Amino acid sequence: MTININLTGGIDVGNGYVKGLIRGTGTNGAASVDEIDLPSGVALITRSNSLPLGDGEAAARMEGNFYNELDVSFTSPLIGDQYRRLFGTRALTAQGAFDEFDVVGRRSKAQQELSKVLVMGAFAAKALRDYVKLHAALPPADEVLSVQVRVALALPINEYMSHRVSYAAEFMAGTHTVTVHNFETPVTVKLRFEDVQVIPEGASAQYAITAKGAPLMDAMLADVRRRGLALEGITSADVLAAQHTVGIDIGEGTVNFPVFTAGQFNADASTTYKKGYGTVLTDALKAMEDRGFASGFTSRKQLAEYLQAGPSALKKNFYNKVAAFVEEELIFFAKEVAEQFGRVLTVVGATTEVAYVYGGGAGPVKQHLYPALLAKATEMNSEDAFPTLYLDSSYSRHLNREGLFIAAETVERKAASARGKRSAGTAGAKGKELAGAAV
Repeated sequence: MTININLTGGIDVGNGYVKGLIRGTGTNGAASVDEIDLPSGVALITRSNSLPLGDGEAAARMEGNFYNELDVSFTSPLIGDQYRRLFGTRALTAQGAFDEFDVVGRRSKAQQELSKVLVMGAFAAKALRDYVKLHAALPPADEVLSVQVRVALALPINEYMSHRVSYAAEFMAGTHTVTVHNFETPVTVKLRFEDVQVIPEGASAQYAITAKGAPLMDAMLADVRRRGLALEGITSADVLAAQHTVGIDIGEGTVNFPVFTAGQFNADASTTYKKGYGTVLTDALKAMEDRGFASGFTSRKQLAEYLQAGPSALKKNFYNKVAAFVEEELIFFAKEVAEQFGRVLTVVGATTEVAYVYGGGAGPVKQHLYPALLAKATEMNSEDAFPTLYLDSSYSRHLNREGLFIAAETVERKAASARGKRSAGTAGAKGKELAGAAV
């Protein structure tokens, strides 16, 4: 037996974290939107050392953060094996081969299998969550969840130029089977991607910034004025009306500089810098090793989670030593990003009205990066410095996912409208045919 489910989502697959919004149908028939936030890594399990939960626990587990507990395998042309994979924070402490994005090599994120694993796993988890919340139980063993998916995804700007078409086509080729192994009864989810939109990283965040409107702009203008830039007479409405902007999207593996000229994405001026906050962490781990400091971290993900959690009373001294290694690398990184910003401004600096800084890595680097960017904007534009607005990390890391979700829903509405017009046209033609027959 097959159960049909429709899902629409925006998934920001970052080198560090997956942030997403997926809309399905809730228990009362209304829209149910899940927020996804999990580390971009999985643990491949090559032996049966992961115990399944009892089927009766399914409803309770769905109330928690199921995405960070997911245990799945794939039968798909996009995945080269059928090993089980543990997702999210669970993967960070599991015995298995940990798979994370390569931020040093030359392979595009679109070419790395992990990006497909994370996207398909997220949609399978959402489908199962919605089913369990509706029925208060797992699907029977002979039932298959058949999911029609609409999604908007992002790629770093340089990779977007080369891989956007092939990346979308891979998802849309055939059906992808995901088996969920969290419970004693495995659940089969078949995914068919009906529509895949690919958008440049950073550009999607610009859409979300505009959608948030004046309250967000007021907060950012207040922040930049506290740093000494007067911006006399400039209001949030002025900033929202800006048609010539530069974004600085700080990710884990890249920094993207999306440029908008006359309100349109300017591919010619936009670029990607092939370092990010994850590069800082990787370099810090290497510095610890070179100096004989035994940190015990096995991946940059572990280090990122540790720094984000903050020190306990018993580990404060150790935390401060680790943080000092990271701080040293941050100073160099901020200088490099400011230099890249300057190169973008040599092309569009004369017309740029506002620059925005955001992204998952923006928060940890703000102390060093923001002054460097302000100084570079002033250096490049003399006394006529435009506002460089640094978004608060509490929401800036989610902007790409929100912009992607807006894009996916926009395309969905247009498709529904087109179907409605075709149906109306068919009905009208049929009516004329019947009227002619009656005459």
